[in-house]
Amino acid sequence: MKKKVILNIESVYTANAFKIGSEMFVAAGSETKPEVYLYNLTSGDSSLITGCPGGVMSFIPVPGNPDLFFSIMGLFPPFIGAEAGVFMHRRSGDKWETQKVMDLPFAHRSEILHRNGKNYMFAASVSKYKENPGDWSKPGEMYLIRLEDDIKLPLKPEMIDNTLTRNHGMLRTQINGEETVCMSGVDGIFYFEQQPGDKWVKKSLFEKEVSEFFFIDLDGDDVEELVTIEPFHGEALNVYKRNGQQWELKFSDSLSFGHGLSCGFVNAEPVIIVGNRRGSFTLDMFKVTDFATGKFSREVIEEDAGPTQTQVFASGNTDYILSANQKKNEVAVYH
Repeated sequence: MKKKVILNIESVYTANAFKIGSEMFVAAGSETKPEVYLYNLTSGDSSLITGCPGGVMSFIPVPGNPDLFFSIMGLFPPFIGAEAGVFMHRRSGDKWETQKVMDLPFAHRSEILHRNGKNYMFAASVSKYKENPGDWSKPGEMYLIRLEDDIKLPLKPEMIDNTLTRNHGMLRTQINGEETVCMSGVDGIFYFEQQPGDKWVKKSLFEKEVSEFFFIDLDGDDVEELVTIEPFHGEALNVYKRNGQQWELKFSDSLSFGHGLSCGFVNAEPVIIVGNRRGSFTLDMFKVTDFATGKFSREVIEEDAGPTQTQVFASGNTDYILSANQKKNEVAVYH
């Protein structure tokens, strides 16, 4: 597998690949420094996004608007984030305008869902407030922001849940045939169902503490399995298969401060990509060898990397694995 370092960013945390028009981009930012870049994978050009405070947890494009992005910033290690919130970034040529558009202390994750011609942004905090890094006494909150075609400030966030303890994972995926947003925490994995009147209601999907999660069809039966890191920043990678209303554990292996879980297909073969932010600090890839008997192979892609976020994606005829290798202060792609 070939490796290419596309960006060098001190204490990199966020790395997210997405397509704008016909070109593939990677947004990446630092957990500590005001270093945020948008990298064009097609041309190799990068743009420094100005006006950012650092503490970058996510950076996502707005569907239908190639020059508008939102991010979560201001959450610094170890969970110092009273000034965190949602930021909006507008691009004009090679210039950037950044502004904070929502105060959300200890904000941690965000996603944008495009449904029925409308954009819905979900933004969640890991805790409403923390006296210290170990304080989990105040659950986090999930906000829904309806993004109009012509975005006007101030935004009008609607709190749709305030029971999120140790929220860490957020994923845009399909549940019951509808694209939605799922999230995880101490109480398990939940998804949000859109009901008449544009009311969004939280529904339970899985009832064990989960740090991060992903859905992928690993056995080729057209039904997705559930892959998790358990518990929060956990020590186990688990794979479950749906059996009626229950989830049956099919495979488990050890991690050290598991982080940056993603799944996808490389050369038409399903893979699980996950990082270890302690211990070995490796970036690992798991492949199915015999799903019926719970056998998987485990391969180290990168030593001493300390990955924080990963992503499997395709561009052109090439499958890529993206990783924010925090211990090496680099964003790399493998193919």
